Amino acid sequence: MVSHANYSTVHSLGHTHLIEVSEKIDTEQALCYRIHADMTTYGHLMNQPNFSLLFSGQQIAERVKELALQIDEDYQGRELVMVAILKGSFLFVADLVRAVQTPTIVDFMRLASYGSGICSSGIVEIRKDLEIDIKGRDVLVVEDIIDTGQTLETLREKLLSRQPASLKVCALIDKTGSRSGKTPIDYVGFSMEKGFIIGYGLDLDERYRDLPDIHLLDPNGIS
Repeated sequence: MVSHANYSTVHSLGHTHLIEVSEKIDTEQALCYRIHADMTTYGHLMNQPNFSLLFSGQQIAERVKELALQIDEDYQGRELVMVAILKGSFLFVADLVRAVQTPTIVDFMRLASYGSGICSSGIVEIRKDLEIDIKGRDVLVVEDIIDTGQTLETLREKLLSRQPASLKVCALIDKTGSRSGKTPIDYVGFSMEKGFIIGYGLDLDERYRDLPDIHLLDPNGIS
């Protein structure tokens, strides 16, 4: 073990951090650093993953406007209930509901299917249900990302049992490479085959939701 104290500058997702490296440990697995981060920015730089820009904030804003135009055309003369799936869709639904001209009510559900980290647990848990009655109403489910589609199928079955007049799905990201569910997605922001993404509401262990862009994780890189 080699112990020393010095300072190093770390650049990560548009932020610059000055960290104190108090101890350096050389192991068989990796070169690990015990650090004291400047908590005024991101204080979680331990094992900071590498990301690359996938969709910029400008691209997202333009696509949201295009989706809003499609939705307005399909729901002319009707009131819409947007059911936003927490937590990842909160920024997307906030922008979408302001972009549509259709009279809209917003409610929220939370169906947890991801555990800690980047792998799906495959277990669907309902943590928050709707507060309004959707019987006889036009419902649009707003999702951040559709992966296998299994969570969406569970949600669709539950909502259909409440007898809405119509039920459609709008997803910011359609991840096509791992799809096993058969529920149709009526409005898609962006499509991608595979990969783990963060930003614009999407997280890695509850971090990075605040980023204005969407970034793709490099699973082999740790900065």
